[in-house]
Amino acid sequence: MKIKFSSFKSVLILLIVSFLIYIIFNKINDNVELMKGRNLANQYCSSCHLPVSPNILPKQSWESVLGYMGYWLGIEDISYLSDHPEFARINVSARQEILKREGVFPDHQLISDEDWRLIRNYFVSESPEFALEPNNKQELNWFLPIFNHEPINYSSTPVVTTLVSINEDKKNIYIGDGFAATLSIMDDTGSFLSVPFTAEKPIYPVDIHVDQNIAYIASIGDLTATQASKTGPAHIAKVDLSKNITPDSFEILLDGLYRMADMNVLDLNNDDKLDFIVSGFGAVFGNLSWFESTDDGNYEEHVLLSLPGVVKSETYDFNDDGLLDIIVLVSDAREGLHILENQGNNEFKLITIFESHPAYGHTYFELADFNKDGSVDILVVNGDNVDSDPYNTNKSYHGLRIYINHNDYIFKEEFFYPMYGAFVAKTADFDADDDPDIVVSSFYPDFSSERMETFTYLENNGNLNFRPYTSEAVMNGRWMTMDVGDIDGDSDIDVVLGGGYIPVGMFANMDLYEKMVRESPQLMILRNNLY
Repeated sequence: MKIKFSSFKSVLILLIVSFLIYIIFNKINDNVELMKGRNLANQYCSSCHLPVSPNILPKQSWESVLGYMGYWLGIEDISYLSDHPEFARINVSARQEILKREGVFPDHQLISDEDWRLIRNYFVSESPEFALEPNNKQELNWFLPIFNHEPINYSSTPVVTTLVSINEDKKNIYIGDGFAATLSIMDDTGSFLSVPFTAEKPIYPVDIHVDQNIAYIASIGDLTATQASKTGPAHIAKVDLSKNITPDSFEILLDGLYRMADMNVLDLNNDDKLDFIVSGFGAVFGNLSWFESTDDGNYEEHVLLSLPGVVKSETYDFNDDGLLDIIVLVSDAREGLHILENQGNNEFKLITIFESHPAYGHTYFELADFNKDGSVDILVVNGDNVDSDPYNTNKSYHGLRIYINHNDYIFKEEFFYPMYGAFVAKTADFDADDDPDIVVSSFYPDFSSERMETFTYLENNGNLNFRPYTSEAVMNGRWMTMDVGDIDGDSDIDVVLGGGYIPVGMFANMDLYEKMVRESPQLMILRNNLY
């Protein structure tokens, strides 16, 4: 019996050792596969954007995102998404059609099946099960201390308010509806001054510049990007607001532009003629262009940045040389903030302030001096959530940031307010205490929350300390656009919000979407009651 027990013990030890060796071998093999996958991701993915960490998205989202990314490498098989809901598979499949429409889908597979498996394994295995939540988010105060809310509906059909713009001199608010292709004018009481204006060439307004009675209107041309980028669906039109406006009143100044997100109207080169700086967001292709006004009444295009996803630009003399520089925010793959330093003679030098990974979703920025040192700082918003995955996954890095100017084009992030789906932010001294406060809206909030944060007022308490306020009255809107200004001439700053009720970003929450279409306000004035 002793010999038999000893033999059994030896066999047991051998089995345990074998099992441990098997576990260690598999662990080593797994680690080797993950290392290979990471290296391959850096090799293939980094040719289009900055390297990304798996923790920026949860596993479910990565599976969908990789379906889209695979198309860029000629990978058509997305059978691994078979257990995803139909809307997610449709969303991913549609991206293949977009790349083919744009002429960039590879004519052959650019990566082996095994290497593609290793890349997918790396991102999915190393990503969290659920989306990471933001750290140290301040508790919201659910009341607005200085604003009264006035909801307004202006259409019997669902609206996509692509423009709200306040004209303080005229006490008017310009309203653009990208679905109805109209421009409307509302007075300071919320009453419309006429029926909505339409044009012979339909306008889908995203920006407006009014000089005296002349309005320059930027039309995106293709709101949901159903056309190839290079078809040039966008245009800029001019109309005299003092006259009786009919569809043929709109004069086309620039046509055949990339899908436009933003427009600046100014004399950039000091020749006493108005020029246009156009943020051509596009789709797969896009750019930032300066259209210089020429002596014969036409415009000469200067392409300043050949990247898609340009969302906004502004002019400012950053180096005090008397020449206007251009600051530009880019989303899409090569997300980042850049300054084009004016060298004179129609030449610009590109200076990159920062770049970030492609899920950041930059949407907006403004310039303001937040620390009162006499140098302009930058408020940057990121929260576009439609391109990363079909689930509208909450992202802990969405929100608004303040980059403080340390001179010589060095801007450091010194404030971050997390906000899911942040879209537009505006600065003004709303409480008249001589410092810039902030209002920020969200187009992609946490739709699963009973209290969605769709608008927040950040009261500046000094030293980059802000106290956040919102209210139940504004949280039911899906705010696509926003402007601030003194609409009623009482010397305090009001807010106007424009609702955009489209299913984009809400395919996982269609019941809520249909409810918002029925019940949510189309516009809202937040009237400052300070004075």
